[in-house]
Amino acid sequence: MIILYPPSFKSLGEKVMLFSKYSLDGEPYTLWYKFPKKYRDYLVVERLDAFLVGLLFLGLKTGKDIYVKGPVSHRLYYAINHYLIEILCAANPFYKKIKIIVEELNKRDLNMVNSAGTGLSCGVDSFATYYDHIEEDGNFKIKYFTFFDVGSHGVFKGKRAGEIFNERLNNSSGFAKKVGKELITVESNLSEVLDLPFQATNTLRNISCVLNLQKLFKNYYFASSYPYKYFKLDSSDTTYYDIWNLHLLSTESTTFFSSVPGLTRIEKTALISNFHTTYNFLDVCLSPNKDYDFKNCTRCEKCLRTALTLDLLDKLENYNEVFDLNAYGNQKDRYIAKVLYTRKANIFSEELYALLKKKNILTKTHYYAKIKYGLELKWLRFKKSIKVVIKKV
Repeated sequence: MIILYPPSFKSLGEKVMLFSKYSLDGEPYTLWYKFPKKYRDYLVVERLDAFLVGLLFLGLKTGKDIYVKGPVSHRLYYAINHYLIEILCAANPFYKKIKIIVEELNKRDLNMVNSAGTGLSCGVDSFATYYDHIEEDGNFKIKYFTFFDVGSHGVFKGKRAGEIFNERLNNSSGFAKKVGKELITVESNLSEVLDLPFQATNTLRNISCVLNLQKLFKNYYFASSYPYKYFKLDSSDTTYYDIWNLHLLSTESTTFFSSVPGLTRIEKTALISNFHTTYNFLDVCLSPNKDYDFKNCTRCEKCLRTALTLDLLDKLENYNEVFDLNAYGNQKDRYIAKVLYTRKANIFSEELYALLKKKNILTKTHYYAKIKYGLELKWLRFKKSIKVVIKKV
Protein backbone atom coordinates (compact mmCIF):
# COMPACT_ATOMS: atom_id res chain seq x y z
CA MET A 1 0.00 0.00 0.00
CA ILE A 2 0.98 3.61 -0.58
CA ILE A 3 0.33 5.82 2.44
CA LEU A 4 0.28 9.57 1.81
CA TYR A 5 0.78 12.03 4.68
CA PRO A 6 -0.28 15.72 5.04
CA PRO A 7 1.94 18.29 3.28
CA SER A 8 4.36 20.73 4.87
CA PHE A 9 6.22 23.92 3.88
CA LYS A 10 9.95 24.52 3.72
CA SER A 11 11.51 27.90 2.90
CA LEU A 12 14.39 27.84 0.40
CA GLY A 13 15.48 31.46 -0.02
CA GLU A 14 13.49 32.93 -2.88
CA LYS A 15 11.52 29.69 -3.24
CA VAL A 16 9.23 27.67 -1.06
CA MET A 17 8.88 23.89 -1.11
CA LEU A 18 5.59 22.12 -0.52
CA PHE A 19 6.29 18.49 0.24
CA SER A 20 4.52 15.38 1.43
CA LYS A 21 5.95 12.22 2.91
CA TYR A 22 4.63 8.94 1.57
CA SER A 23 5.50 5.30 2.08
CA LEU A 24 5.47 2.42 -0.37
CA ASP A 25 5.31 -0.97 1.34
CA GLY A 26 6.72 0.65 4.47
CA GLU A 27 9.66 2.39 2.76
CA PRO A 28 9.65 6.19 3.26
CA TYR A 29 9.82 8.66 0.34
CA THR A 30 9.05 12.33 -0.36
CA LEU A 31 7.22 14.06 -3.21
CA TRP A 32 7.91 17.80 -3.46
CA TYR A 33 7.02 20.89 -5.49
CA LYS A 34 8.91 24.19 -5.49
CA PHE A 35 7.35 27.61 -6.16
CA PRO A 36 8.45 31.25 -6.06
CA LYS A 37 7.87 32.32 -2.43
CA LYS A 38 5.53 35.17 -3.49
CA TYR A 39 2.83 32.54 -4.20
CA ARG A 40 3.05 30.84 -0.81
CA ASP A 41 -0.32 32.19 0.35
CA TYR A 42 -2.01 30.50 -2.64
CA LEU A 43 -0.56 27.04 -2.01
CA VAL A 44 -2.95 24.37 -0.75
CA VAL A 45 -1.97 22.68 2.51
CA GLU A 46 -5.55 21.95 3.55
CA ARG A 47 -5.88 19.05 1.09
CA LEU A 48 -3.74 16.38 -0.53
CA ASP A 49 -5.30 16.67 -4.01
CA ALA A 50 -2.04 17.54 -5.80
CA PHE A 51 -0.07 14.74 -4.18
CA LEU A 52 -2.79 12.17 -4.77
CA VAL A 53 -2.93 13.00 -8.50
CA GLY A 54 0.87 13.11 -8.66
CA LEU A 55 1.19 9.60 -7.19
CA LEU A 56 -1.77 8.03 -8.99
CA PHE A 57 0.36 6.54 -11.78
CA LEU A 58 2.73 5.10 -9.17
CA GLY A 59 -0.23 3.29 -7.64
CA LEU A 60 -1.43 2.04 -11.04
CA LYS A 61 2.08 0.89 -11.97
CA THR A 62 2.69 -1.01 -8.73
CA GLY A 63 -0.91 -2.11 -8.15
CA LYS A 64 -0.85 -0.56 -4.67
CA ASP A 65 -3.94 1.08 -3.18
CA ILE A 66 -3.40 4.66 -1.97
CA TYR A 67 -4.37 5.54 1.60
CA VAL A 68 -4.54 9.31 2.16
CA LYS A 69 -4.07 10.38 5.77
CA GLY A 70 -5.77 13.73 5.35
CA PRO A 71 -8.47 15.61 3.41
CA VAL A 72 -9.14 15.28 -0.34
CA SER A 73 -11.63 17.23 -2.46
CA HIS A 74 -14.86 15.26 -2.54
CA ARG A 75 -15.39 15.78 -6.28
CA LEU A 76 -11.85 14.68 -7.14
CA TYR A 77 -12.03 11.60 -4.92
CA TYR A 78 -15.33 10.54 -6.48
CA ALA A 79 -14.10 11.05 -10.06
CA ILE A 80 -10.82 9.20 -9.54
CA ASN A 81 -12.34 6.19 -7.80
CA HIS A 82 -15.37 5.84 -10.06
CA TYR A 83 -14.08 6.91 -13.48
CA LEU A 84 -10.46 7.98 -13.90
CA ILE A 85 -8.82 4.77 -12.72
CA GLU A 86 -11.09 2.77 -15.06
CA ILE A 87 -10.15 5.01 -18.01
CA LEU A 88 -6.40 4.92 -17.36
CA CYS A 89 -6.45 1.14 -16.98
CA ALA A 90 -8.47 0.81 -20.19
CA ALA A 91 -5.84 2.92 -21.97
CA ASN A 92 -2.96 0.86 -20.57
CA PRO A 93 -3.61 -2.83 -19.79
CA PHE A 94 -0.34 -3.02 -17.82
CA TYR A 95 -1.82 -0.80 -15.10
CA LYS A 96 -3.60 -2.47 -12.20
CA LYS A 97 -6.91 -1.21 -10.82
CA ILE A 98 -6.52 0.22 -7.35
CA LYS A 99 -8.63 1.94 -4.70
CA ILE A 100 -8.20 5.35 -3.17
CA ILE A 101 -8.96 5.44 0.55
CA VAL A 102 -9.14 8.80 2.31
CA GLU A 103 -9.58 9.82 5.94
CA GLU A 104 -11.59 12.92 5.16
CA LEU A 105 -13.56 14.42 2.27
CA ASN A 106 -13.97 18.18 1.85
CA LYS A 107 -16.47 20.05 -0.32
CA ARG A 108 -15.36 23.62 0.52
CA ASP A 109 -14.32 25.96 -2.30
CA LEU A 110 -10.75 27.08 -1.48
CA ASN A 111 -10.42 29.60 -4.30
CA MET A 112 -9.53 33.12 -3.22
CA VAL A 113 -8.67 35.01 -6.43
CA ASN A 114 -11.08 33.88 -9.17
CA SER A 115 -8.38 34.02 -11.84
CA ALA A 116 -7.57 31.86 -14.88
CA GLY A 117 -4.24 30.47 -16.03
CA THR A 118 -2.60 28.29 -18.65
CA GLY A 119 0.76 26.70 -19.33
CA LEU A 120 3.22 28.59 -21.50
CA SER A 121 5.75 26.58 -23.49
CA CYS A 122 5.66 29.06 -26.42
CA GLY A 123 4.69 26.17 -28.70
CA VAL A 124 1.81 26.22 -31.16
CA ASP A 125 -0.72 24.68 -28.75
CA SER A 126 0.07 26.97 -25.82
CA PHE A 127 0.07 30.12 -27.97
CA ALA A 128 -3.23 29.04 -29.55
CA THR A 129 -4.72 28.63 -26.06
CA TYR A 130 -3.66 32.12 -25.03
CA TYR A 131 -4.82 33.90 -28.18
CA ASP A 132 -8.09 31.98 -28.33
CA HIS A 133 -8.91 33.34 -24.84
CA ILE A 134 -7.53 36.85 -25.27
CA GLU A 135 -10.99 38.44 -25.35
CA GLU A 136 -12.33 36.65 -22.24
CA ASP A 137 -13.10 38.54 -19.04
CA GLY A 138 -13.84 37.83 -15.39
CA ASN A 139 -12.55 34.55 -14.02
CA PHE A 140 -12.10 33.18 -17.55
CA LYS A 141 -9.49 35.79 -18.52
CA ILE A 142 -5.93 34.45 -18.44
CA LYS A 143 -3.99 36.42 -15.85
CA TYR A 144 -1.17 33.97 -15.16
CA PHE A 145 1.08 31.67 -17.16
CA THR A 146 2.66 28.56 -15.64
CA PHE A 147 5.89 26.81 -16.53
CA PHE A 148 6.47 23.34 -15.09
CA ASP A 149 9.55 21.18 -14.70
CA VAL A 150 8.03 17.73 -14.30
CA GLY A 151 9.81 15.81 -17.07
CA SER A 152 9.09 17.50 -20.40
CA HIS A 153 12.59 19.01 -20.60
CA GLY A 154 14.48 15.75 -20.25
CA VAL A 155 15.58 13.22 -17.67
CA PHE A 156 15.36 14.49 -14.11
CA LYS A 157 18.70 15.75 -12.74
CA GLY A 158 20.33 15.47 -16.18
CA LYS A 159 22.70 18.37 -16.89
CA ARG A 160 21.36 19.04 -20.38
CA ALA A 161 17.77 18.76 -19.11
CA GLY A 162 18.53 21.55 -16.66
CA GLU A 163 20.02 23.69 -19.41
CA ILE A 164 17.03 23.12 -21.68
CA PHE A 165 14.67 24.01 -18.81
CA ASN A 166 16.47 27.31 -18.24
CA GLU A 167 16.62 28.16 -21.96
CA ARG A 168 12.90 27.51 -22.40
CA LEU A 169 12.09 29.33 -19.17
CA ASN A 170 13.98 32.42 -20.36
CA ASN A 171 12.01 32.36 -23.62
CA SER A 172 8.66 31.94 -21.87
CA SER A 173 9.55 34.63 -19.33
CA GLY A 174 10.36 37.00 -22.19
CA PHE A 175 6.99 36.41 -23.81
CA ALA A 176 5.09 36.74 -20.51
CA LYS A 177 6.80 40.08 -19.89
CA LYS A 178 6.00 41.17 -23.45
CA VAL A 179 2.26 40.63 -22.94
CA GLY A 180 2.19 41.81 -19.32
CA LYS A 181 1.45 38.53 -17.53
CA GLU A 182 3.04 36.82 -14.53
CA LEU A 183 4.81 33.51 -15.07
CA ILE A 184 4.70 30.97 -12.23
CA THR A 185 7.43 28.33 -12.30
CA VAL A 186 6.95 24.97 -10.60
CA GLU A 187 9.70 22.40 -10.13
CA SER A 188 9.19 18.90 -8.78
CA ASN A 189 10.83 15.51 -8.30
CA LEU A 190 7.71 13.86 -9.74
CA SER A 191 9.62 12.53 -12.77
CA GLU A 192 12.02 10.66 -10.50
CA VAL A 193 9.16 9.38 -8.32
CA LEU A 194 7.13 7.94 -11.21
CA ASP A 195 9.99 6.68 -13.41
CA LEU A 196 7.59 6.46 -16.37
CA PRO A 197 7.65 7.99 -19.90
CA PHE A 198 6.64 11.64 -19.76
CA GLN A 199 4.13 11.65 -22.63
CA ALA A 200 2.35 8.59 -21.24
CA THR A 201 1.76 10.43 -17.95
CA ASN A 202 1.83 14.01 -19.21
CA THR A 203 -1.62 15.28 -18.24
CA LEU A 204 -1.66 14.17 -14.61
CA ARG A 205 1.91 15.36 -14.01
CA ASN A 206 1.02 18.90 -15.07
CA ILE A 207 -2.37 18.99 -13.39
CA SER A 208 -0.81 17.89 -10.09
CA CYS A 209 1.24 21.11 -10.18
CA VAL A 210 -1.87 23.22 -10.76
CA LEU A 211 -3.79 21.54 -7.93
CA ASN A 212 -1.27 23.05 -5.53
CA LEU A 213 -2.58 26.46 -6.66
CA GLN A 214 -6.33 25.97 -6.32
CA LYS A 215 -6.57 29.11 -4.21
CA LEU A 216 -5.31 31.09 -7.22
CA PHE A 217 -6.87 29.39 -10.25
CA LYS A 218 -10.64 29.18 -10.58
CA ASN A 219 -10.25 28.07 -14.20
CA TYR A 220 -7.24 26.52 -15.88
CA TYR A 221 -6.78 25.84 -19.60
CA PHE A 222 -4.68 22.85 -20.57
CA ALA A 223 -3.54 23.09 -24.20
CA SER A 224 -4.97 20.26 -26.29
CA SER A 225 -2.59 18.40 -28.58
CA TYR A 226 -5.18 16.71 -30.79
CA PRO A 227 -8.61 17.70 -32.14
CA TYR A 228 -11.78 15.96 -30.96
CA LYS A 229 -11.88 13.64 -33.96
CA TYR A 230 -8.62 11.96 -32.96
CA PHE A 231 -9.87 11.00 -29.48
CA LYS A 232 -8.68 7.56 -28.42
CA LEU A 233 -7.46 5.72 -25.34
CA ASP A 234 -3.73 5.40 -25.95
CA SER A 235 -1.17 4.06 -23.49
CA SER A 236 1.64 6.12 -25.04
CA ASP A 237 0.01 9.55 -24.80
CA THR A 238 -2.63 10.73 -22.33
CA THR A 239 -3.27 13.90 -24.36
CA TYR A 240 -5.30 11.87 -26.87
CA TYR A 241 -8.09 11.72 -24.29
CA ASP A 242 -7.58 14.97 -22.35
CA ILE A 243 -11.11 16.05 -23.16
CA TRP A 244 -12.17 13.25 -20.80
CA ASN A 245 -9.29 13.28 -18.29
CA LEU A 246 -9.37 16.96 -17.44
CA HIS A 247 -13.03 17.07 -16.49
CA LEU A 248 -12.37 14.27 -14.00
CA LEU A 249 -9.49 16.17 -12.38
CA SER A 250 -11.54 19.27 -11.57
CA THR A 251 -12.37 20.07 -7.94
CA GLU A 252 -14.82 22.26 -6.04
CA SER A 253 -12.18 25.03 -6.31
CA THR A 254 -10.66 24.70 -9.79
CA THR A 255 -12.14 23.67 -13.15
CA PHE A 256 -9.91 22.30 -15.91
CA PHE A 257 -10.59 22.73 -19.63
CA SER A 258 -8.99 21.10 -22.65
CA SER A 259 -8.42 24.23 -24.72
CA VAL A 260 -8.94 24.79 -28.45
CA PRO A 261 -9.74 21.10 -29.13
CA GLY A 262 -11.82 21.98 -32.19
CA LEU A 263 -8.82 23.22 -34.20
CA THR A 264 -6.28 21.15 -36.11
CA ARG A 265 -2.56 21.89 -35.68
CA ILE A 266 -2.60 23.76 -39.00
CA GLU A 267 -5.56 25.88 -37.88
CA LYS A 268 -3.81 26.64 -34.59
CA THR A 269 -0.66 27.64 -36.47
CA ALA A 270 -2.72 29.92 -38.71
CA LEU A 271 -4.32 31.49 -35.62
CA ILE A 272 -1.08 32.34 -33.83
CA SER A 273 0.64 33.56 -37.01
CA ASN A 274 -1.76 36.53 -36.98
CA PHE A 275 -0.09 37.85 -33.80
CA HIS A 276 3.31 39.52 -34.21
CA THR A 277 4.13 38.87 -30.54
CA THR A 278 4.74 35.21 -31.46
CA TYR A 279 7.31 35.95 -34.17
CA ASN A 280 10.37 36.04 -31.90
CA PHE A 281 9.20 33.56 -29.27
CA LEU A 282 7.77 30.51 -31.09
CA ASP A 283 9.60 27.43 -29.77
CA VAL A 284 8.63 24.00 -31.09
CA CYS A 285 12.01 22.26 -31.23
CA LEU A 286 12.42 18.65 -30.12
CA SER A 287 16.22 18.81 -30.33
CA PRO A 288 17.43 22.12 -28.89
CA ASN A 289 21.16 22.41 -29.50
CA LYS A 290 23.52 25.13 -28.33
CA ASP A 291 25.52 24.80 -31.55
CA TYR A 292 22.63 26.19 -33.63
CA ASP A 293 22.19 29.93 -34.07
CA PHE A 294 18.39 29.75 -33.91
CA LYS A 295 15.86 28.95 -31.18
CA ASN A 296 14.53 26.10 -33.35
CA CYS A 297 17.02 23.69 -34.93
CA THR A 298 14.88 23.57 -38.13
CA ARG A 299 15.97 19.98 -38.62
CA CYS A 300 13.84 17.88 -36.25
CA GLU A 301 10.34 16.63 -37.07
CA LYS A 302 8.40 19.33 -35.21
CA CYS A 303 10.56 22.14 -36.56
CA LEU A 304 10.16 21.05 -40.17
CA ARG A 305 6.45 20.38 -39.75
CA THR A 306 5.86 23.83 -38.28
CA ALA A 307 8.12 25.58 -40.80
CA LEU A 308 6.38 23.88 -43.73
CA THR A 309 2.98 24.81 -42.31
CA LEU A 310 4.01 28.45 -41.93
CA ASP A 311 5.50 28.37 -45.43
CA LEU A 312 2.24 27.10 -46.92
CA LEU A 313 0.39 29.81 -44.99
CA ASP A 314 2.82 32.44 -46.43
CA LYS A 315 3.91 33.36 -42.90
CA LEU A 316 7.34 31.72 -42.57
CA GLU A 317 9.30 34.91 -43.30
CA ASN A 318 7.77 36.45 -40.17
CA TYR A 319 9.58 33.82 -38.11
CA ASN A 320 13.05 34.26 -39.63
CA GLU A 321 14.48 35.09 -36.19
CA VAL A 322 13.54 31.69 -34.73
CA PHE A 323 13.89 29.36 -37.75
CA ASP A 324 16.95 28.77 -39.95
CA LEU A 325 15.33 29.43 -43.32
CA ASN A 326 18.39 28.17 -45.24
CA ALA A 327 18.29 24.85 -43.39
CA TYR A 328 14.56 24.64 -44.07
CA GLY A 329 15.03 25.38 -47.80
CA ASN A 330 17.64 22.61 -48.08
CA GLN A 331 15.26 20.04 -46.57
CA LYS A 332 11.87 21.23 -47.77
CA ASP A 333 11.42 18.81 -50.70
CA ARG A 334 12.69 15.84 -48.70
CA TYR A 335 10.32 16.68 -45.86
CA ILE A 336 7.39 16.97 -48.27
CA ALA A 337 8.36 13.50 -49.51
CA LYS A 338 8.20 12.28 -45.91
CA VAL A 339 4.74 13.83 -45.51
CA LEU A 340 3.59 11.94 -48.59
CA TYR A 341 5.06 8.70 -47.32
CA THR A 342 3.56 8.98 -43.81
CA ARG A 343 0.23 10.64 -44.54
CA LYS A 344 -1.80 7.48 -43.86
CA ALA A 345 -0.04 6.73 -40.58
CA ASN A 346 0.47 10.19 -39.08
CA ILE A 347 -2.36 12.63 -38.39
CA PHE A 348 -0.15 15.70 -38.79
CA SER A 349 1.14 14.44 -42.13
CA GLU A 350 -2.46 13.80 -43.17
CA GLU A 351 -3.35 17.43 -42.41
CA LEU A 352 -0.26 18.76 -44.21
CA TYR A 353 -0.95 16.58 -47.24
CA ALA A 354 -4.43 18.09 -47.53
CA LEU A 355 -2.94 21.59 -47.37
CA LEU A 356 -0.25 20.73 -49.94
CA LYS A 357 -2.95 19.53 -52.33
CA LYS A 358 -5.05 22.61 -51.70
CA LYS A 359 -2.06 24.85 -52.45
CA ASN A 360 -1.25 22.77 -55.55
CA ILE A 361 2.35 22.41 -54.38
CA LEU A 362 2.91 18.74 -55.16
CA THR A 363 4.93 17.79 -58.25
CA LYS A 364 6.21 14.57 -59.83
CA THR A 365 9.54 15.29 -58.16
CA HIS A 366 7.91 15.07 -54.73
CA TYR A 367 6.30 11.73 -55.56
CA TYR A 368 9.60 10.34 -56.87
CA ALA A 369 11.28 11.60 -53.70
CA LYS A 370 8.58 9.84 -51.67
CA ILE A 371 9.53 6.50 -53.26
CA LYS A 372 13.21 7.19 -52.61
CA TYR A 373 12.47 8.15 -49.00
CA GLY A 374 10.51 4.92 -48.50
CA LEU A 375 13.31 2.78 -49.89
CA GLU A 376 15.86 4.54 -47.69
CA LEU A 377 13.69 4.00 -44.63
CA LYS A 378 13.23 0.30 -45.40
CA TRP A 379 16.99 -0.09 -45.90
CA LEU A 380 17.73 1.59 -42.56
CA ARG A 381 15.22 -0.67 -40.81
CA PHE A 382 16.75 -3.73 -42.48
CA LYS A 383 20.27 -2.75 -41.36
CA LYS A 384 19.00 -2.19 -37.83
CA SER A 385 17.38 -5.63 -37.80
CA ILE A 386 20.60 -7.25 -39.03
CA LYS A 387 22.56 -5.48 -36.27
CA VAL A 388 20.11 -6.77 -33.66
CA VAL A 389 20.44 -10.35 -34.98
CA ILE A 390 24.25 -10.13 -35.03
CA LYS A 391 24.27 -8.74 -31.49
CA LYS A 392 22.06 -11.59 -30.27
CA VAL A 393 24.28 -14.19 -32.01
